[in-house]
Parts: sequence; structure tokens; C-alpha cells
Amino acid sequence: MNEPRTLIVRPLTPRMLITLFLALSTLILPTSGDAVLAGARGDYEGAAELGLALRKLGPTQRVLMVGAHPDDENTAILATLALGAGADVAYLSLTRGEGGQNGIGSELQEALGIIRTEELLAARRLDGARQYFSRAYDFGFSKSADEAFQHWPADSILADAVAVIREFRPDIVITIFTGTPADGHGQHQVAGIIARRAFNAAGDPALFPDQLERGLRPHRPARLYQALWRGGTDGLALQTGRYDPLLGYSYHQIALESRGRHRSQDMGRALIPGPQEAILELVEGSVPNGSSLFAGLDTTLSARARSLLSSTSPLTKAKRAPQRAGADGVPMIELLERYDEAALAVRRAFNPLDLGLIVPRLAEMVGLLEEATELVTDPELEFHLHAELEDLHRSLTLASGVVIDAVASSERITPGATAEIEVVLWNGGSHPIEYHDLGLDLPNGWAAHPVEGGEGTPQNPASDEQTRLEPGTMARVYFEVEAPADAELTEPYYLREPRTGDIYAWPDDISLRTEPFEPPALKTRVQVVIEGAELRLRREVEYRAVSSTEGESRRPVLIVPPVSIALQPEVAIVRTTAADREELDFSVLVGTDAERGISGRLRLEVPAGWRVIPSEIPITLEGAGERRRFEFSLRPPSNREPGRARVRAVFRDQDGIEYDRGYTVIDYPHIQPRPFYTTATSAVELFDVQVAEGLRVAYIPGAGDAIPEALAQLGVPVTIIYPADLATADLSPYQTVVLGIRAYEHQPELPRQNRRLLEFVEGGGTLIVQYNQYRFSGGGFAPYPLTIARPHDRVTDETAPVRLLDAEHPALSWPNRIGAADFEGWIQERGLYYAHEWDERYTPLLAMSDPGEDPLEGGLLVARYGKGTYVYTGIAFFRQLPAGVPGAYRFFANLVSLGGRQW
Repeated sequence: MNEPRTLIVRPLTPRMLITLFLALSTLILPTSGDAVLAGARGDYEGAAELGLALRKLGPTQRVLMVGAHPDDENTAILATLALGAGADVAYLSLTRGEGGQNGIGSELQEALGIIRTEELLAARRLDGARQYFSRAYDFGFSKSADEAFQHWPADSILADAVAVIREFRPDIVITIFTGTPADGHGQHQVAGIIARRAFNAAGDPALFPDQLERGLRPHRPARLYQALWRGGTDGLALQTGRYDPLLGYSYHQIALESRGRHRSQDMGRALIPGPQEAILELVEGSVPNGSSLFAGLDTTLSARARSLLSSTSPLTKAKRAPQRAGADGVPMIELLERYDEAALAVRRAFNPLDLGLIVPRLAEMVGLLEEATELVTDPELEFHLHAELEDLHRSLTLASGVVIDAVASSERITPGATAEIEVVLWNGGSHPIEYHDLGLDLPNGWAAHPVEGGEGTPQNPASDEQTRLEPGTMARVYFEVEAPADAELTEPYYLREPRTGDIYAWPDDISLRTEPFEPPALKTRVQVVIEGAELRLRREVEYRAVSSTEGESRRPVLIVPPVSIALQPEVAIVRTTAADREELDFSVLVGTDAERGISGRLRLEVPAGWRVIPSEIPITLEGAGERRRFEFSLRPPSNREPGRARVRAVFRDQDGIEYDRGYTVIDYPHIQPRPFYTTATSAVELFDVQVAEGLRVAYIPGAGDAIPEALAQLGVPVTIIYPADLATADLSPYQTVVLGIRAYEHQPELPRQNRRLLEFVEGGGTLIVQYNQYRFSGGGFAPYPLTIARPHDRVTDETAPVRLLDAEHPALSWPNRIGAADFEGWIQERGLYYAHEWDERYTPLLAMSDPGEDPLEGGLLVARYGKGTYVYTGIAFFRQLPAGVPGAYRFFANLVSLGGRQW
């Protein structure tokens, strides 16, 4: 047993109390199981947090919402039910949103999925719901359920939804989508179909029997509702605009703020007050009187117990619990009735200025529930009793002012390394407590050793002997922990194995399936006794960063490899018919998080016939945090056949261990940081591509794309100009200016400087405007009118045939002649936000469509304006160029070369 040897118990001065209160998070998750709070501060603290927790005592209603993506959920409904009604609420998102766009950075696909998963968790911390996922990977926009089901095996997605229902056991399921073409997006349609199928399938024991073998039980919710986004007159009206005096906002306002957590998707909105309602349409089940969402349902423990005991169902009758009595002769239902009455009374007695007043009552309620739990034999009632007991433990802990906290000395720990962890137990309340087993929960193979850490008499708080902690005092203990050489790295569990098509591989550990992420590796624990009630508290170990300008911030402790390497560029271009690029330049970023540093040799692995200079580089990194960049030159063979070659960077340390992966921490202010791993490989694409000689290009950033990197691969000098500098920037040295995607939405200064761009075109320059959304078409920023339809025109089939409307136009014929082969190998989609209507002075150059639809010609419009050329394109170059699609490079080379050609 890990036994620390230092315990400090001393009164705290007022200044110490204030400092510690600010330093420690008040969000502690007491539990009878293994759950732990996986995050830093919550959105509600102190009396507000306790008030919300008390609302959950007594009612046991459970609601599951089902959608396709992050930001599909109706957050007003979630907040109203979870925060206002105290219901247990969850949202099942089939995907993590990997196929969307990113408005805050350059991350796409799996990296974007990490961001959007964290944004969902940030939203849930505000609206009070829980988060689930299926194993579906968001492959991009689709126009029908049939198309989406070609990517997602229906049985796999249905099995995941059924597993969530059987685990969460909702009384009510709310589907966001109808499962019909009216939903638009094919993935939305699938979510509506799956919600309806899962509602019925979850109660059938013949379906997915493997789930029953691992402990799940059939469950059929009582009702299925359809949320009506656009409102309606028929259905149940849920008042979401009701003001909550505990929070100072309405649930609708909280929902709007929660939506703002989806920053990558541009979801920020004003927090508008006033009456609001959400309409729910009953799809399956019946509602007596129809007066409320839970009308006619058993929503208290005593009501659930009576219903189970009086059921005439053969299945329930065979399994139901007898009306048993405890040691004092009190029947179980009477115990639960007393508990329900006590829950109502404790909410009425809640005093936000003196939280400790209700501690004795809450402790008595723990005794009632524990006695009832010992009597119950029905698994359904047992499920609800244990869930209620966790809610009760949480309320008692918050009311008592007991805080457990743990801080590690290092933010990143490598396998085989050590770190010191400080564990603090603070009795910030008004009642004395007793505690024991104050220590750490570590993964298998980890070791913890006690460390002397200050004044006080050494004691053994990890033993079964209880220690008294008076109000206003705290215990502090220290451990040195050692990670094993094979410690599991912190990595999203669903990314550890390659996908099968567009389905993630579920891990062998079934407890992880459908969860957002794996639980934190390092946790602290303690057993406390509060007014006779024994609770088990756990908390994630965190790293505490302190800045003299910004104060304290908390970050998760990451288990990372001793060496991390990254190879750049990720895509390199070799012109098969040009001799001006005899050598390719690659750089390898090598870093270590090992405290003692690391030594070894770095090399590039290349195909036979390719030459690397130097062949290898000896490296010594002195200590944790050191990062160095090393340069290689790669010379391709003289016989350059079109195709793709792979380059791999490998670091071999002094012990012969090889590393070829690196990680970056995806870190934005509104989400928790997460590591994202990539293999240190580059794709070298060999093909014929030309670009106008002497071309110079200016690039104005938008929402994030790889245009500058792609042009650099073509040997084109690129200067980045920010919109704020446009007013004074000299554009005369450039033949072409390229706007990043969605630039008019993401660069507030750009609309004000649009006149400068049009003057540049009038004077003879070429301006390429990549896809924008409705603010662009509605703002009149183009030289001639053009509009974008709602919903916008797009081609989602990346293999859709493309017809050239004017094959001799310079954009399609110079310096590269574009043909059908150039549209092969594209990923995810052809394009989006095509122009729908346009002035006759624009010339459309392409026609394409998804199967069964009319051709769209608004994907590429070119117009002469003054002496120059204006281009609007919805073609998804931002996806194709980072993927190294040869035809996209050739096509884009033509567009930028328009500025270097005299018409």
C-alpha cells in the first residue's frame, strides 16, 4: 500500500483560506464507483453548484437526445431539463464532427474531431448534460441516408445507440432529426433513423446479445419525441426562456452561451433574454393529459418501487423484489418514501449563505438510501438507487465544504520517469470530518513512494485508521510516483487503432466505448466520514501553472513518449518534367520530455534510388522541453516516373529503441488540451506541373488552409498580408492575391478593405476568392452580383464527373492543360458554397453534380474587371492540397498563374 509519511494538520488563517479557495476547484465528484472528474474548474461553483445538485435529489427522470454531430443538439432543451428539472440528461452524437470546417485553426479530420469533442464537453459543463458517441467517423457532407449508410454499416451504428440506451436507461428519447430527406444532410437523416430503430431495439433481448453478456440489460424507453427546430403549434411546449434565480439567466440564454462553446463552428450568439419555448412532438408512446414531458411516469424512487412491485408483466413479475423490511422492520418502500420527503425538505432548507445547515439532513438521507439499497433485489430499481446515491454523495460533499485536490510537479511524464504529487484534503466547511485512505489511484505498474513534505507529525492517512479534520484545517501529503517503462501514453482511445473505412475500432476495454475520451491516468482518492455518512472522493491529478500576469491555470497531466518527432513538409511536390528542383528540403523537429534528456541518431528512410544528405545525424537533447530542428536534403532519381513516394523519419536512441511518431497538443482557451499523434512521414508526389515564371503571390488568411505551403511546394514566393495591413500594404509587387477560405467571415477588417482588393484587380492583378458563406454574397464584395443559395450548392461526391465548359480558357489550359485525370484521387468532396446565380459578366468554367442531380456551374467563376481578373471558387482546394492531390495542384497553379499571363 502506498503510505505517505507526512501529514500537516493546522488551522488556516483567513488569507490562507482565501488563497486556497481560489486555488482549488470546487468541482469534486464523489462516487460509489470509479468515476472521476476529468477536467479543471466547472462552470458552477459554491452555492450555485450545490443548488443544482440538490435539484437532482428525488426526481429520477432520465432523457437521452440523439443527433449526428457536435452542435446538432438542442441545448435549450438539455439545459432546461438538466439544470432546471434536475433530470439526468445525455446527448448521443453519432460523430465527432471530423468532416466539418474549422473556424479557429488549421486542424481538420481527426484533429478537428478532437477539438469538436472537447467543445461538446465544454458545452456539457455549462448545460449539465452527459456526452456519448458512436464509432461513426464524419466523412463529410452527404445528401441522403443511403449515401451515409454506404460509409457506416447500419448494424454497427445501431448497436452503439442501443448500447447507450441500455447503459443510460432513459425514460424519454428525443431525436433531433426526422430520418427523412427533410433533414437535409444524409448524416442527419441517419441519426433520425437510428434514433427510431434504437428506441425499439434496445428493449429486445434477442438483438445484440453480446451486450447482455457484458452486463447490459434490455431497456425500452417510455416515449420518443421529435424536437422541432423551427417550432410548431402541435406538440408539447417546453418553456426554455424561464429565468433561473440560482443562475441569473434563463435556460435559453445558457443554451446560447453553451452554443458559443462550439467556436470552431462559428456558433457565438447574443444571450437574448425573454420568453422562449421548444416544441416536442410525440412519435411513440402515450402521454396521459399531455401536460408535461414526464406526465404519467414514475419519477421518484418510491413510485418506481411501487410500480415494479405491482407490475403484472410476466418478465417483471418473475424478477420483482418482494416487499422486504430492514433490520428495524421498516419496509423498503417506506424507506424510499421517507427519502423522497427528505429530499423535498432539504431543498426547502437550502441556505446559500450557510451551506452547512443541511449537512446533517443529507447525511441522514445517505443512511436511508444505503439501507434501501441493501434490501432491493430488482436490477432496475437497483440501478436508480445507485444513481441517486451518487447524486446524494455529491450534494453532501458540496454542502460540507470538503475539497480534495492533487497537483503534479510536471505537466508531462514519460515512461520510466518520476514526478512528485501533492495531495490536499481541506475541510472548508463547518462540520468536523474523519478520513482515511488519503492517497493515489494509479494504473497498473505505477509505483508511489512517500516523501517528506513539511511540518507536522508523520502519520499514516492511507491506513484504515480514521483521522479527524476540524473545520478550517487541511491535510497535505506528498508522493513520488514512478511510471513503468511501458506506461500507456495519453492518447484518444478511439485513435489508437486504424479505422475500418469510416468506422472507428472500438477498444477491447468495453468501459471506454461510447465515451468521449479515456479517463485520466492519475487520480487521488480519500474516504471521508461526514456526520456518520461515509463517502469516497476522487479527483484527477492536474498540473498547476502559475503566471505572474495571469495567475493560476490548471492543465491535465499527460503521459507522453520520451522522444517526439515530426517531419515537414507533410506533402512534397516533384515536377517530373522540370529540372529546377533537383533537391527537396525536409526538416525534422525532434523533442524530448525526458528529464535526463536523450541521445541517438536521426535518419530518413526513402525509396531505393533516392539520395539523402546527410545519411544520418547524431543528436543529443539535454533535458525535458528541449526541441531542435534538423535539415535533410533529398535528391530524387533522374528518372522521375509519376507516382507517390514515402519518406519516413526515424530516431534510434542509445538503447536501440526507434521512434517515428510525434505529438502536438491541441490547445485552445475554451477547451481542455489534448495530444494528437501523427507518424513522421511525408508523401512525395511526382507529376507534371507548371507555374508562370516570375510569379509573386500575396495571401490573406481566412479560417485556415494550407495555400501558402502548397504554393511554396510549387516554388512560388508567397507573402502573407493581414487585412489590418491592407490599407497601407503595397500590392504592386504581386501579380496574384489569394484569400483564405471564409476570409470575409473570419477577418472583420477585410470587408472594410475590400475596395483596395478591387482596385488591385482593376489595375491588372488577379484576385482569387476561395469559398465564403452568406456574408460574402450578401455584402456585395464581388465586383459584379453573385448569390449563394440557402442551403448552398455543393457537390459531395468526390468522384463526381467534371465537365469543362471552356477547355481553352487559360484557367483550364495554361500553363497546365486540365483534363479528366486531374479530378481523380480527390478526397471528401468536390466543393461547397458554389455560386447559385451570377451576373452575365462572370464566365463559369466547370459543370458537375452529385448523382441524380442537375449540373452545377457555380463552382468556378472568372470575370474580367478593369485590366485584371476576378475569380470566385467553391472548389475544395483547402482539402485537396494538404492531401497532395496532383490534379488540384495543377488546377490551382493555373489559377494563380492567371496573374502572370497577358490576355
